[in-house]
Amino acid sequence: MATEASTTQPRSAGQSNNGHHPAAPPSGDSSRSGPAHVATSPANVCGYLIDSALSKGAGLPHDSFLAIGPGGRGVVLKELEEDCLLKASKNSKGGLHPNIRERLSRVRELAHAGVANLHGVERDADRAWLIWEYVPGQTFDQFASAPGRTSRELANASRELVLTVESLHSQGIVHGAIKPGNVLVTPAGAVRLTHISPYLYTDPDEDARAVIALLEESLFARREERSPLAKVLVAAQAPAASRDASPSLRRLGTRLAAFLSVQDGPELPSGDRAARRRDSGPRRRSLAGAMVATLLGAAAAYGAWHAAGRPPLQLPRTSHETMDSSR
Repeated sequence: MATEASTTQPRSAGQSNNGHHPAAPPSGDSSRSGPAHVATSPANVCGYLIDSALSKGAGLPHDSFLAIGPGGRGVVLKELEEDCLLKASKNSKGGLHPNIRERLSRVRELAHAGVANLHGVERDADRAWLIWEYVPGQTFDQFASAPGRTSRELANASRELVLTVESLHSQGIVHGAIKPGNVLVTPAGAVRLTHISPYLYTDPDEDARAVIALLEESLFARREERSPLAKVLVAAQAPAASRDASPSLRRLGTRLAAFLSVQDGPELPSGDRAARRRDSGPRRRSLAGAMVATLLGAAAAYGAWHAAGRPPLQLPRTSHETMDSSR
């Protein structure tokens, strides 16, 4: 087994660091979407034990497997496509294409809280695998479509996604593969990117268009194509006065921040809003009753005052009335 720019330490198949069958990683991402694995999942890859049931439960794509890495941490092994590799010849054993190797080296050196760590690249026979950090959580589309998810929560996650991608661009890296399965929301609500494309992408607008498409798909699934949040996306794509017609993440982030700033506190799910309206009903009725009682009391007091022989109240005469009496 050859290793390409790898920082991981592969183990013998079937053993964890203490020699026993490894325990499953946190199960917080059991809802992650993706095609199911076939029954012929390999027993191990690059010395990592693959648990086919665990991989299927994680809902990973067909070219990825969930395993246990050093220290008992979960890792995701994703197969590299053949065109990322050089073909072996008499004078060369093959290996990563130089451009692919350079890009993956930069990704591996990233120290970004919003991006999953790339531990390394390892060869197994004629195949190569990316060793990514396992991130428990939901894919972005699952997070957006969860029952009771509010527009405010979705806008918060969207803004965090925009800021993370912008930060990645500031370090000279374009993700190149932003889609629901590569944008994860952890149980704590943090947004993390994973599976940065090994191919050399240089145009940040590629990511901007992908982010906007991701948010549009999420709103479509929620049937909120005409919601205030949808209008934010439209405005970000079509600035009123700009020569640059390309989408801008900064413009989108600014509009999302403005959308959040005008929200009056945390938005309630529809069920909670209905419950609040039900709870406010008795208070409204009691207030109306108090007003009626006050009016009836005032009327009774006036009747008693008039019955006691008091002269009727004299209102001050207006200037028009004074002029009429003088005629």
